[in-house]
Amino acid sequence: MEKYVIDILFTEILNRHQRFFISLIRDKFQGDEVHDVYQDVCLHLYEILNRHWNNQQDLFNSKTWLRTVVINFCLSELRKRNQIKRVKLVPEKDTAFQRSIFAEPDEISGIENNKHDLQGVLYDLLQLISKHDAMILKMKYYYGKPSSYISRKLNVAHVDVSIGRIKERIQKKSGIKNIDELIAKNRW
Repeated sequence: MEKYVIDILFTEILNRHQRFFISLIRDKFQGDEVHDVYQDVCLHLYEILNRHWNNQQDLFNSKTWLRTVVINFCLSELRKRNQIKRVKLVPEKDTAFQRSIFAEPDEISGIENNKHDLQGVLYDLLQLISKHDAMILKMKYYYGKPSSYISRKLNVAHVDVSIGRIKERIQKKSGIKNIDELIAKNRW
């Protein structure tokens, strides 16, 4: 079909259903996002019209089908936006996190010259906690990120309280007594 015919059909669909589309989009989005998503929906409908007009003309007259297309597009957009916010955890072995932070001073003196042993000790200690907790510690002490940044990225309400509890868990499971002193002595 020629482009000008598709343009006329597309304009007619938008003239008939513009308010309907906007009301569907407002159920999922708010504010300025409604206008942006509406434009994206229009582009999506135009592409569908280009691809399927010859085969399925009756679908474009069906308000139910158009409703389904708009809602599915909105849900897809929401999924994409939520997916961007997820934090991907880096495997422990790929980070250069020094493991000497949580070792006792007596333990450090024997292996201080060998960085690989220090990393091995800390890696073993981090195995005692979850990957999420290990990421909180890494972001705070290795990367030097502020608590507000960690809170936003990892969705933790009270970062400093969480860090205190993580340290307590490590102390109970490993028997190390003073983790805070080790952190202070072994800053990067």
